[in-house]
Amino acid sequence: MIKFFRNIRQTLIMENKTANYLKYAIGEIVLVVIGILMALGINSWYNARQIKAGNKIYLTKMLDDLDTTIKRLSFIVYDKKGELREAGFSSLQEAASACDSLLKLTYSGLNENNFNYVISARIHSGNSLLNVSDYTYTEMLNTGRLYTLQSDTLTKGIIQYYKFCERENLYNMNNSDQVDSGYNKFEDSFGKLYMDYLLNRDGFNLRDYTFYFDRHSKEYNDFQIGLGLMSGGQRANMSKMIEVIKRSENLKTLIQIYLDNND
Repeated sequence: MIKFFRNIRQTLIMENKTANYLKYAIGEIVLVVIGILMALGINSWYNARQIKAGNKIYLTKMLDDLDTTIKRLSFIVYDKKGELREAGFSSLQEAASACDSLLKLTYSGLNENNFNYVISARIHSGNSLLNVSDYTYTEMLNTGRLYTLQSDTLTKGIIQYYKFCERENLYNMNNSDQVDSGYNKFEDSFGKLYMDYLLNRDGFNLRDYTFYFDRHSKEYNDFQIGLGLMSGGQRANMSKMIEVIKRSENLKTLIQIYLDNND
């Protein structure tokens, strides 16, 4: 093909047909430009398809991350099968409720009849952190892939979701510190009572722990304050996790709409 055009060009020059040669040269330039534009267009189309296919893979992985987060946080908040209880802790829902019930009981006065409940109430959830699954988001952000989605709504939604989770994680740690602070408040009194009962039941005598019956003792008051702190911290964490679950579901919906519209 190149040889064919070269022969035409040489023939026109030899026949001294300058005007025709100029027309031919311009036409040849136009053809070359058109060829380049077509090649660039094809290359751009191919790259766009590659990016689109890659984004679909990334977003599908992000859906898996969101499912992992929803499943984990739902387990921590509710644990309907009692698996956490078997491991020595409780769901946030159960722990916060137990703290509230026990605290209410202390205002009626503790006695030997309710000791079994006091000793068995599951008041601690284990201070589980959010640990939101953000592997795909981090990779998309670091590689710039997040900004190739061509959807401002989705890009903004993803960024806002993970920024929200990052902020909530800090609150979650503060709330967990509050729970620990609450437990530490009565660790040397009621906490020691718990331990003695569990490890030395044969030699255990509740009457040896006079503070248990004294609503005005420091140990008793510390127990109430500690329960209040634990309840507040665990309820705050429960509220945060439920909100993360809700926002995770919303982001899943947003991603799925995008994927359905870009098949």
